[in-house]
Amino acid sequence: MSEFEKEEKIKADLENHFKGFVTNAAVTRKNRVWAEVETSKLPEVAAWFKARGFDYLATVTGFDEGENLGAFYHITDTHVIVNIKVKTPRANPSLPSVLATYPGALSYEKELEDMFGIKVAGLPPGRRYPLPDDFPTDQYPLRKDWTFVPPAGETEAK
Repeated sequence: MSEFEKEEKIKADLENHFKGFVTNAAVTRKNRVWAEVETSKLPEVAAWFKARGFDYLATVTGFDEGENLGAFYHITDTHVIVNIKVKTPRANPSLPSVLATYPGALSYEKELEDMFGIKVAGLPPGRRYPLPDDFPTDQYPLRKDWTFVPPAGETEAK
């Protein structure tokens, strides 16, 4: 029996069920599976994992790869963490929400919108998070090319 039998089975099941929509799947260490998923399939993949006992969305981590922005959705059954990577073009960044499957995704996905400028389709309207409502809507502080631009009439604190 392989040391990573459980992880390899999760990886193989994911690749077989979503054939052609999963790339770069790997078991990187005990209790850790990584996979890149076609963005449009994210809600379906999330629901598939939830139906298999992966009841917890531990966190969502946004990223900036230059031409692409995206997120890692870290889903767990409290024993294995599956890290699902999705990408979107920087020119028109958009991801589908997993809110229907993981209601706790709300603040994470709002953070993707505020901090990276990634439109998350399916989020309810409401307050911004984590930035204040009066923060400029065209400023995305976690993008690698972001530079602080003080509002008109203000200067940067020294």
